[in-house]
Amino acid sequence: MIDQVLARSTVDDIPLLDPAAVLFSIAAEYVGEWMATVMSWLVLTSLFAGLLAFQNSLARYFFAMGRAGVFSQRLDHTNRFGAPGNGSIVASVITAIIVIVFIARGWDPVLNLFYWSSAVAVIAIVVVEILVSIAVIAYFRRTKEDTRVWHTLIAPILAILGLALGLYLLMSRFAIFAGTAAEGSDPTVEAWALNPLGWFLVLMPFGVFVIGIIVGSLRRKKENVDAIADLVS
Repeated sequence: MIDQVLARSTVDDIPLLDPAAVLFSIAAEYVGEWMATVMSWLVLTSLFAGLLAFQNSLARYFFAMGRAGVFSQRLDHTNRFGAPGNGSIVASVITAIIVIVFIARGWDPVLNLFYWSSAVAVIAIVVVEILVSIAVIAYFRRTKEDTRVWHTLIAPILAILGLALGLYLLMSRFAIFAGTAAEGSDPTVEAWALNPLGWFLVLMPFGVFVIGIIVGSLRRKKENVDAIADLVS
């Protein structure tokens, strides 16, 4: 199967114009058109399920941040079903704006929207994991709840080093899986071969982090223990 994908993804080492359809074309040829149709529906339903889960999570975060005073307290409301309705509306509006922008620009929903957002999300997750590892060290240094050196210092440091290396590799080769290579460059052999859009995407998580620190510092007086516990749970 992997051999077929590789063989059909390139012709004389030149990438196909529609690499996203390789698996579907293989299924149609070796199993039948019905399998390609089934695969298409499975992709659609799985994407819908994933988007619904992300929507619910994002609505809850908006609700928690509204409760903490980081965002407008209008987000700190639930509807008659007990769901964070205002947070869900805000999440839907943001999503709609992003989709409309991509439609207006004529960008591909898979090769552009999916890959770009996925690449940025991967970097953001690794950054968060590094911050969590740092927080582990700081927490146990302050509270002394656990004095085992391996658990409270060595293991977190190893995690930080490993994640930092992974983050560097992700960022320096970002153009490979986001398709944002600078004109005339080869991202497979050149590190940091990014066009302006690539730099914007790769630095976005750090920009959001800085904005979050600023907003959180300005509105810290409105925070409370219950709200923070809800936000990080």
